[in-house]
Amino acid sequence: MSGNKDAIRGSKAQALPRASQKFPKGRVCGEPGCETRLSTYNRRDRCWAHAEMKVPRLRGRKPAAGST
Repeated sequence: MSGNKDAIRGSKAQALPRASQKFPKGRVCGEPGCETRLSTYNRRDRCWAHAEMKVPRLRGRKPAAGST
């Protein structure tokens, strides 16, 4: 290989990404009368239909007062 001028390039092996947080199996929506089973990845205590709506930030700014 001393006569070969081609180099092999690569990257160093890295650690795997952190595993997703899991919550207990068998959880049910906390809304009275709702029997929807929650995903083990859903951190909330209610299903999507009964969860409070969260307004996302737009470009890092808080919405102006009275604009919602």
